Amino acid sequence: MVPDSVTRAIKRISMRAGVPIAWTGHSLRIGLASAARRAGRDGIAIADRGGWARNSRSMLGYMQRDDGWDDNASVGLT
Repeated sequence: MVPDSVTRAIKRISMRAGVPIAWTGHSLRIGLASAARRAGRDGIAIADRGGWARNSRSMLGYMQRDDGWDDNASVGLT
């Protein structure tokens, strides 16, 4: 396998199914990081699974937030 194998396989399968998508390998990494964060997984575990360095700042950019009010850092601090 080469680094682009998964991306090419997803595009090929989606074309056969008639489902237009514009995914890349980064789409899968964003999904992993975002879903794992939402599920409360540890940042080190997410980094290990996604192939980031454990102190990676770039990994934080992959963790998309659905709603900033649901995960408000200031809730319960008073």
